[in-house]
Amino acid sequence: MESTVPEPREFQICDRRIDRAVGHCDRARPGNFARSHRIENLGTDKLTCRAFPVSTPTCVVFAVSPLIMLRDVTVRREQTIILNQVSTTIPRARHTAILGPNGSGKSSLLKLLTRDFYPSIDSEGHQGDVQILGQRSWQVHELRRSMGIVSPALDAEFSRGRTGRMTVAEAVASGFTATRLKEFGPAITSEVREAVDHAIETVGMQSFRDKPVERLSTGERRRTMIARAIVHRPAIFVLDEPTGGLDMTAKAKFLEIIDSMTGQQEITLVLVTHHLDEVPPAMRHAVLLDQGTIAFDGLKQDAFTDERISSLFRLPVAIECDSRGWYDVRMRRD
Repeated sequence: MESTVPEPREFQICDRRIDRAVGHCDRARPGNFARSHRIENLGTDKLTCRAFPVSTPTCVVFAVSPLIMLRDVTVRREQTIILNQVSTTIPRARHTAILGPNGSGKSSLLKLLTRDFYPSIDSEGHQGDVQILGQRSWQVHELRRSMGIVSPALDAEFSRGRTGRMTVAEAVASGFTATRLKEFGPAITSEVREAVDHAIETVGMQSFRDKPVERLSTGERRRTMIARAIVHRPAIFVLDEPTGGLDMTAKAKFLEIIDSMTGQQEITLVLVTHHLDEVPPAMRHAVLLDQGTIAFDGLKQDAFTDERISSLFRLPVAIECDSRGWYDVRMRRD
């Protein structure tokens, strides 16, 4: 006898979404739900989706946990506290901006996510808790394959040497393995080639497909880094000060691409910046970092006020939001 479909909740299956209204796996083709995968309840935290006929492999589905969760995390370097008792949660599909001045702890927070830093242990033996994609323990290379990252530092690596001699297509394909050389990239199957072509098209780099990355402009190379970051459709896409070094035209094109990506529910964007004008309209949540502590964690409209931003940057500023939802900031001289 067929099990009852559980109450509508949000589930994840091999990076695919479950239709929350009917409880069917979206591997079922549209209009064919009734004859395709059906959800069976195996308990409160674990469900399975059994395809018919029975010979089809079983898909295991887990209830969605937050993409990122930090609880009471402190990071010390020698005698300096870089992050102090930081707690925040980023659920799936809640694009989030992490904003703060230089020295506020933004880079250290990012390094916690990439496992370059680990929580420090306090005098009472407490270490804090960092969970990424529902896991506390990760092999670093596996974690980085589950994320997409764009930063000026990564961009610089692809501007020179053997890494820079890769073509745009080869550099984008390397995102599957989170490596820097084509020799360590994935086997180029038809599926990989299709994913690479789609990622390149997304950032408008089709005409540069076979051009060495080191011969691109900074703006073109940064767009290639976006394609590399999203080619494997990661659950988390981190942008670390992504427009550094870009001129006005390249920055506008870059932000246009990022804005278009906020409509993709399967990828959650985490933007680390100190520029309000980089935050896309659909990124509605903000975390403000100040001297290693979280000064605010909530709706962007409540974060981006004259008072909060002036206090954060120790500078009197006026915040403006245009009709499209983009913010700008100017210094007050009154």
